[in-house]
Amino acid sequence: MIRTTARAALTAALLLGAASIAYAADAPKPPKLTTAVAKALGEAQTANTKKDYPAALAAIDKAKAVDGRTAADNVMINRFSMAVHIGMGDYNGADVDAEAAADAALSDPTATNEPATVYKPALQLALNAKHYDKAAKYAKAYQAAGAAPADSPLIAQALYLGGDYAGATAIAQANVTAAKAAGTKPARNDLDIIMSSQVKAKDEAGAEATLEQLVEYYNMPEDWGQILGVSLGSKGMEEIDYIYVGRLALAVGAKITPQDAQAIGSTANSKLALYGDAEQMQAVGGPAPDAREAADKKSIPAQIAAGAKQGGEYNVKTAEALYGYKMYPEAQKMATDAKAKGGMKDPTEADMVIGMAQAAQGQYDAAATTFGGITRANPAKQRIVRLWAAYAKSKAAPATAAAPAAPAK
Repeated sequence: MIRTTARAALTAALLLGAASIAYAADAPKPPKLTTAVAKALGEAQTANTKKDYPAALAAIDKAKAVDGRTAADNVMINRFSMAVHIGMGDYNGADVDAEAAADAALSDPTATNEPATVYKPALQLALNAKHYDKAAKYAKAYQAAGAAPADSPLIAQALYLGGDYAGATAIAQANVTAAKAAGTKPARNDLDIIMSSQVKAKDEAGAEATLEQLVEYYNMPEDWGQILGVSLGSKGMEEIDYIYVGRLALAVGAKITPQDAQAIGSTANSKLALYGDAEQMQAVGGPAPDAREAADKKSIPAQIAAGAKQGGEYNVKTAEALYGYKMYPEAQKMATDAKAKGGMKDPTEADMVIGMAQAAQGQYDAAATTFGGITRANPAKQRIVRLWAAYAKSKAAPATAAAPAAPAK
């Protein structure tokens, strides 16, 4: 789900430095501060540099006591106070200051010549304090002030948490599209925002498609667990497809519920005679392999030898059994022989076993190519192919990360 902003992004040096930035010749001049306020803030900056926080706060209180302060005075006073509180590790205090500075700037746009540096920390600190409505307000102000492109995920996050799902999704989708065009990995927060918004809108198909992107780009077991769980409940699945889902779950390290392990293991035992797959499911909560497993294992050499005189269907079914017993080179050869002979009930089965066996042997590029050439009968079955392909691609060449998004926790 949506990650929230971390405190690591907030440093006193960064924020206080912004208060005394050197301006370009053509930049708007900073608004003039009241003399007494400027003097007190100078004392605060000197004390803060020495990390004498009590003296810095005392100087800020002196600035706050000046009569006839302008909006520009209030913006700068609160920015200095924010920096001091961050230096002290008091993020709640810093949030109060940052929000006050941002509100003052919003009420009078002439109160600062650097609005982006006022709104960004207010946005970050409001998120940190879980003041999501305010964070969304400051995100919009930061965006209007010319936010840095790298902060788009941060803005989208604030809009989402503030309830502006359409605005958040528009930004997140634009970020994802740009990342893909650049050949880089979309930010995790952007994909999370899109999927969460789709879930809220009850767009199941869209959410599932986004979840597929998450496993493709991030290859995380918890995401795999979600999409594979969805796959098991899809219409159009056949018995062998449940086995393929179980094999992929084991390959990616996804958590398999005991209920799913029972279903997959029972299918392997009673309907397909894939006792090796049943044995692997038993390790994660499935049923014990059928009593016929011992005899089946013993006859494996004979089954392999018989394949030379048998047709494609015999060879591919033997290849399935060999994969379940983790005999991956043998499974790949039997499936390759089956494909050459033809005559299989399911013409895609041989390639499925070949691709899985290649992946199991670390031949990820070859596996991705194999899966890329498979077209199965319906959307549920084709999704299994896509997921296997995504796994192989993620292992062959992990997606290049985009520029870091807002720190998350």
